[in-house]
Amino acid sequence: MSSIYSSEGYFCENEVQSNWQFSMRLGKILLTNHYLALVEKSNINLTEIGSSIDDYNEGYKIPLEKIQRVYPLKQGKIYTIKVETRDNHHFSITLADEENYGKRKCQELSEVLNSTILQMVNIEQKTPEGITDMKSKVSIKYCTYCGSENHLKANYCKNCGTMM
Repeated sequence: MSSIYSSEGYFCENEVQSNWQFSMRLGKILLTNHYLALVEKSNINLTEIGSSIDDYNEGYKIPLEKIQRVYPLKQGKIYTIKVETRDNHHFSITLADEENYGKRKCQELSEVLNSTILQMVNIEQKTPEGITDMKSKVSIKYCTYCGSENHLKANYCKNCGTMM
């Protein structure tokens, strides 16, 4: 499992309220090739000896195959990313900061999320028996007559037309 995207941001389940800074949770948004994780940042007591600055609690862990739609949306003054799952759960994510309300960052994250989901779906369709190893590639068949590359299931060479 490899990490594809990591950033700090705000998230909540369902819709964003008007006072989004108080209704959303601050945490890490982590995207791997298997799931989207929304991990909540803990309340940290800085006076305690040995307390960690990066203290995170387990949050939402959404498998990529359960995500139905991901799209950017403007709600009030902030830009959010809506994540809809196949079991009718809705999540809102924003990477807004004080300067620009996160428009560019939200568009970038939604594009990365959508491309990761599409890549995972394409790999599942191409691999036999639904094995989802990201490193596996579709085998290539070579023509015995001209040596050109052809798809594994091809019966005829696309270059010279001879039967394989």
